[in-house]
Amino acid sequence: MSEEIGPTDAVCPECLKTIHAKKIVENDDVYIVKTCPEHGTWKVKIWSGAEHYKYLYEFAAVPKTPTKRAVGDIKDCPHDCGLCNRHLQHSCVNVVEVTNHCNLNCPVCFATANGCGYDFHPDIETIRGMFQTVVDFVDSPRCVQISGGEPTIRDDLPEIVKMAKDMGIEHIEVNTNGVRIGNDIEYLRKLQQAGVDDFYFQFDGTDDAIYMKTRGRPMFDLKQQAIKNVAEVGGIGITLVVTVVPGVNLDHVGEIIRFAARNTPTVKGVHFQPIFHVGRYPVDPTDDNRVNLPQLAHEIEVQTKGMLKADNFMPTSCSNVHCDMKSLSVVLPDYSLFPLTTMALGPPAKTDDIANKTRKEVSEFWRFIEVSMDGEDETRDKDDHTWNTFIKRAKTHYLTVSAMAFQDVWTGETERWERCCIHVVTLDRKLIPFCLFNTTARDGTTLYRKKTFCQ
Repeated sequence: MSEEIGPTDAVCPECLKTIHAKKIVENDDVYIVKTCPEHGTWKVKIWSGAEHYKYLYEFAAVPKTPTKRAVGDIKDCPHDCGLCNRHLQHSCVNVVEVTNHCNLNCPVCFATANGCGYDFHPDIETIRGMFQTVVDFVDSPRCVQISGGEPTIRDDLPEIVKMAKDMGIEHIEVNTNGVRIGNDIEYLRKLQQAGVDDFYFQFDGTDDAIYMKTRGRPMFDLKQQAIKNVAEVGGIGITLVVTVVPGVNLDHVGEIIRFAARNTPTVKGVHFQPIFHVGRYPVDPTDDNRVNLPQLAHEIEVQTKGMLKADNFMPTSCSNVHCDMKSLSVVLPDYSLFPLTTMALGPPAKTDDIANKTRKEVSEFWRFIEVSMDGEDETRDKDDHTWNTFIKRAKTHYLTVSAMAFQDVWTGETERWERCCIHVVTLDRKLIPFCLFNTTARDGTTLYRKKTFCQ
């Protein structure tokens, strides 16, 4: 017996045409069911725990639509995106791709780097145009993730970063596998001097057996060296970004969190990304080789022995409430975590202008911590050494643990695309929701990626 909990639209995994879909509950699991008149029906599990799924709608942000749009009315969402009049959320992070070349050839790669069938390595003036799109369409503060391929293969990346800063982009994050910054500390110094704020650092575990499966080579020693180099140079934070694959490293998430805690304050966060089937991936997707956010939160609670509980994770309310979860903890001297977030507090009192608040949090996060943890509490004794010590440590030794359930052609739905706040910048001055930009049909055809970068 199934319960239908909402209609939506989607795209066909075979032809990418827009099709109708619905979400249903069966045995306390939530599924999306989509039917193409030509290619048949697909049913995919997207959530564990129906009541929790429904409750999260109470955390949804008040829609704050973009003030500027590149396209107006469209007839066929999610086609012709850019953003259009149907989009319900501002940009929080804008992704600017500067190459599709890479110094690795990973079995898992959403961008299909080195194997796209086309070459994308734009000159600096083309990149300037993409930054200008961000300046023109996104309110300040602006947060840009420089991505690829592997951005650090570009010798001119420091120049690109400085250009972005000079154009009025306040926060620059570089998406990297760590190979170059682990081997070339002088190049890393140039990036720091140019104004890189943090690295979105690919990190799948502390065991080379994992890297052999996800990256095709042992990499853990190099990852550790890269983190040491960043700590030595100073001034740049690191978020460990983990592609989570059942049977590969799902049983390793607790150890990754402990590793991150031991490497604070250089490491500021861990961001888990359950594998989504776009670009290059090794096996056909099934419910058994996916992991949804409630399953991941459960594994974190079990593997950290309750140090970080599933209840400590809350939706950011910026994107769709079923897209992400986030926690914030203070790292204590024994490297255990003291969580500061909990679902027990209920939905936030105000969810208006979440996108702007999120951009400010991203761009000023370290200062945000210092201001909010100022140690001034009139209810406490000024000589309360324990409290003051905790506050002092909280300013530097904190850890965000978060996750984003990116969508693929099987799990994607309009309800979530319309609220996306992570947008890829195109050459023709458009902003495309990240999941849409990378959506890949079963035969490898992309919805936006190839046509965007092959103009």
